[in-house]
Amino acid sequence: MATVLASAALAAGMVLVGAGSAQAAPTADVAGGAQASTVPATTSAGARSGLGVAEQASSYWTAERMRTALSADLLVKGAKAKSDRAARPTGAAQSVAPAAPTVPTSAGLAGATAGGPTTAVAASATVGKVFFYNPADGKNYVCSAGTVNSGSKLLVMSAGHCVHGGRGGQWMQNWIFVPLYNYGSEPYGRWSAKYLTTFNAWINDSNLDRDVAWITMWPNASGQRPVDVLGGNGLSVNYSYEQAVTILAYPAAPPYDGGWQQYCQGTTFRPGIWPFQENKIALRCGFTGGSSGSVWLRLYNDAYGYVNGIMSTLSSDGTNKSSYFDTAVMDVYNSVANRT
Repeated sequence: MATVLASAALAAGMVLVGAGSAQAAPTADVAGGAQASTVPATTSAGARSGLGVAEQASSYWTAERMRTALSADLLVKGAKAKSDRAARPTGAAQSVAPAAPTVPTSAGLAGATAGGPTTAVAASATVGKVFFYNPADGKNYVCSAGTVNSGSKLLVMSAGHCVHGGRGGQWMQNWIFVPLYNYGSEPYGRWSAKYLTTFNAWINDSNLDRDVAWITMWPNASGQRPVDVLGGNGLSVNYSYEQAVTILAYPAAPPYDGGWQQYCQGTTFRPGIWPFQENKIALRCGFTGGSSGSVWLRLYNDAYGYVNGIMSTLSSDGTNKSSYFDTAVMDVYNSVANRT
């Protein structure tokens, strides 16, 4: 994948694998003093006028713009790998239950990682490719994302750097989610973002410990909500750092091309050397740019599972990392779960 030599993250042995000026409204403080902010999703000057916000964002994404969108690892600099010897689960393990789709989906098989296991793993309609415009540099980018069950049935999770550029950056625009994207085919259509939410620690300080985002979508053009159609993954927090997971993603930088879901399976570990371990979970998948924001799923059943992490970075040795999901992650989820 491409690297940025000036990046402080690179100096720490990692680069981001994915990364508007609306006024942010802070949520209430959450566990550990963490705080998150939410803004209404906006569109760029390049979006068609005379349409609603959701239609403007969707119509911006022509086939050519989608084909030429860049892996968002190219745009993020200065992200910090923070070690915290006191980091640990901040409460009892807890989960939100997943939701099955209204209509059963037939997704086909995900692609295997190079040199990885040959076990057949079903692709998931809950996982899709994300497209957005970065007003800071005027370019189009891609990430990955997955649905999460909630009261609104509108919620998607991705990486913080897929909704905001971090310290000195801006909120992303023209943000859409295309589930089960398949080399230009959109079997379930597309949903546009209505609200973007991420931790202030990411917005203000590019802190990779909080590289997590929640996106409330508009219903699609037929009035359908994504979780009702696609199903919704559950959510897990405060679990041990060692968990068997399935990662489904759209890595777009070589050797991948971003055209179809790829999978990686294994047992996560806590990176670093005691007592200077990172507050993250890790797995050696080698997933490149475009996979940022992909969901790390416990108990994946070939349709959905429990989100236990979100793809954040790739180290030089092929290790992908996610923020550790603690009580703060659940608190922010609860603050946005019923937003419509």
